[in-house]
Amino acid sequence: MNAPQNRFLLTVSLSLWMIWGASGCSQPIPGPPRFELSGSAKFNGKPIPFGRILLEPDSSQGNTGPAAVADIKNGRYQTRADAGHIGGHFKVTIIGTDGTRPANPDVDNSLFLPFNTTVELPRADGQHDFAVPRIGAQ
Repeated sequence: MNAPQNRFLLTVSLSLWMIWGASGCSQPIPGPPRFELSGSAKFNGKPIPFGRILLEPDSSQGNTGPAAVADIKNGRYQTRADAGHIGGHFKVTIIGTDGTRPANPDVDNSLFLPFNTTVELPRADGQHDFAVPRIGAQ
């Protein structure tokens, strides 16, 4: 192939990729309505510097559907508007770290073991604060 053909193929490929990406961003996520959730996340009474909250529908309580995830930053979290929770009973897993990047893969900067709890959330946007007790410490 010569240079003009290469440029043409590159231009077409990039254009198609951009159209595909842009169209995917505007599509609603299929499934039940999703609701935003935000709040604080603390460990031993102090804000969790960095971590993640997983909200998994509790099938033992009759709740089924997609899970939701929220990142914890400086003791606060918020689910994404288009990928929040569906309401009902949830199993919750919270992980938290000190916010530093470990020097190597053998270093664990977790503040506590993964903490599990349950929560019932309304089928609406809302707030909920999570508190991980000291017993979860490593």
